[in-house]
Amino acid sequence: MSETPAKPMVELTIDGRKATVPDGTNVLEAAKTVGLRIPNFCYHPDLTWEGSCRMCLVTIEGRPKLAPSCCEPVKAGMVVHVASKEAEVARRAQLEFILLNHPLDCPICDQAGECKLQDYYVEHGHYESRMPRGLKVHKKKVVDLGERIVLDKERCVLCSRCVRFCREVSGSHALQFFTRGVTTEIGTENDGPITGDDYIGNVVDICPVGALTAKDFRFRQRVWFLKSAESVCGHCSTGCNIRVDSKDGVVYRFVPRRNPEVNKSWVCDPGRDSYKLLQGPGRLLGPRLRRAGVLGPASWEEALDAAQAAIAHGKGAGQIAALASADASNEALYVFRAFAKDALGAQHLDYRVDGSHERTQVMADKILRHADPHANNTGCAWLGLGKSSMNAVLEACEKDQVKTLYVMRAENLKHHPDPDRVKRALSRVEHVIAHATHDFPELSLASVVFPDATYLEQDGTFVNYQGRVQRFRRAYPPIGEAWPAAAVFLQLARRLGGSVPSGSAEKLFDEMSATEAVFGGLRWKDLGLMGAAPRAAQTVAAGER
Repeated sequence: MSETPAKPMVELTIDGRKATVPDGTNVLEAAKTVGLRIPNFCYHPDLTWEGSCRMCLVTIEGRPKLAPSCCEPVKAGMVVHVASKEAEVARRAQLEFILLNHPLDCPICDQAGECKLQDYYVEHGHYESRMPRGLKVHKKKVVDLGERIVLDKERCVLCSRCVRFCREVSGSHALQFFTRGVTTEIGTENDGPITGDDYIGNVVDICPVGALTAKDFRFRQRVWFLKSAESVCGHCSTGCNIRVDSKDGVVYRFVPRRNPEVNKSWVCDPGRDSYKLLQGPGRLLGPRLRRAGVLGPASWEEALDAAQAAIAHGKGAGQIAALASADASNEALYVFRAFAKDALGAQHLDYRVDGSHERTQVMADKILRHADPHANNTGCAWLGLGKSSMNAVLEACEKDQVKTLYVMRAENLKHHPDPDRVKRALSRVEHVIAHATHDFPELSLASVVFPDATYLEQDGTFVNYQGRVQRFRRAYPPIGEAWPAAAVFLQLARRLGGSVPSGSAEKLFDEMSATEAVFGGLRWKDLGLMGAAPRAAQTVAAGER
């Protein structure tokens, strides 16, 4: 990745505090660096500067009038007063103006608890409305804008964030302003449905009030009941930063988390919906074991015993193959590599089940999505898990040269370009040991099935298409009797007399990074909330894909 040249630094004073920021920064962002939060509605760091809401007015010495801090670039020696009497009076007046026709919906509004209007009223308001309720301008309350969005025109504060997003980011121009004066409103042409915009869910995230709400989340939970975890979207190799909001092991939404180097403030709608695939119907809640030709429930002890026997059988004949997963964390893959070598003695080892590794750098649209539907093909390549090939594994199975096949994430087998060949090959293997999160027909070919924890249920890291190592945090404990795959590898390795790395994700990452040059000596603590890219990553793995 090429490095952006550093901008010259500018020093200014804000409320008596010295701030030093890159040239081109606006006063509003500069104020954040010294701990000052200036109220605003229309400003967004990843959209053009608008200056329409007038909530961020400040006093700048030498200027005859107040200035909108969101549209004011810093200048050397500038002296800014956020807390001046004139600015505070102006903000209070502007807030009252915005609230004149706003409905009293807070108790039933989905945005309650995340609403800037609520926050600013507490900070700058505390006054009784002077507008008689009967004179308020009324607009349409529940406008269905298609598959995802519901619009409440009365709640809108006309900040234009959604309009600018549709114009500048998604390019759909779906949302626009209509009419003038006090009747101005946002909407679509004839209030028709929004179609053909796979990023439209972002307008809900950037709406500062409750005007735009998501059908998926609408009236399902109050935000103060949710627990949040910083994570990474696992739907493709972009690795968009997200926040997982859940309650009692149920995910209610993925929300994009700003990372200027990866996804800015956005996430695509398929990625936003991907949590449904991780916890939908068919989730495996316990081990399964084949008895008398039928796959049925089993205890963990029974499943481990059967897997141990199957591995010993295949190992004794020197006929074991193993398939890693591009959906697994680097830490789990690191353990699996040792497991495949020391405990399995695998003759074939690969991860390139569906050919997706060839599309890691290929864009699926013009904004964020990549054609590779896995989060960690790059991590697999960095760890050298492409020792064989999927074709070689299948050919060995077809020729009865594999007695035991160990599959790290069996769901990936469904995406092979020739699924019939996969079924034929697996049907010739005596023992298929599979980790899976969900049930699917091909699992009927397995001898032992271990219920796998999803990445939302554990800590770890992925490597995205840029070579950026990004950390994700556990949102909630594994569901049912599911175990992280690395814990199963450890149990089986001990039974088989092998040795594999063990410990927390942090310990495993630091150990892996110390031994694998491609990680450039990065440590867990170096990754922070936005990840880091080791310099070595720029040139490694190109020949392995």
